[in-house]
Amino acid sequence: MARQGSTTRRPRPTTSKCIAAALLAIVVLLVIIVILWLTVRPAKPLLVYVDHAAVTGFNFTSGGALNGTFDITLRAYNQNKRAAVWYKSVEVGVWYGGTYLAGAVAPGFDLPPLNVKRIDVAAPAVRAALPRGVEATMKKDRSGGKLPVDVHIKGKVRFRYGIVKTRRYKLRASCSPVVVDFSSPSSFDRVYCHVHI
Repeated sequence: MARQGSTTRRPRPTTSKCIAAALLAIVVLLVIIVILWLTVRPAKPLLVYVDHAAVTGFNFTSGGALNGTFDITLRAYNQNKRAAVWYKSVEVGVWYGGTYLAGAVAPGFDLPPLNVKRIDVAAPAVRAALPRGVEATMKKDRSGGKLPVDVHIKGKVRFRYGIVKTRRYKLRASCSPVVVDFSSPSSFDRVYCHVHI
């Protein structure tokens, strides 16, 4: 005969049940991560373009070095609808025919979804003598009124979806040709960059 008021004890979970619960929790977590990755993945969320380019103080020293500062205006557009993008820093280099002319580093910034950020960069020319052939070709282009250069961009980016952050990705962008117009510095045709992540 059962006593009144006696409590029945619940059986304790076995070790196999604990392991099964832990494995189920891991599987659920992995599924959530995969869903977030498919939602946030950086397949084509970034667009970078050169909005303006000019050069001030352009001349050559007697030793064949270039003087001047390249004023570059970039725009970064986050096409992703869900993920914000954090740029740690942005390195901008100006090249002419494979020769490095100038460079600068812009500070990092945060770019919310579907937003555009303007980045103004003043890249001073390097103080080294240019190869003779490059100097002669640049002088010829300068006398013609237009100087075609390539702008290369490097940086590290991280995508953020709410509180979830991805690892850092290396961003590289090539913008070519960026034509600096000496005769009409205010006119410029936008140049879209080819972005690699």
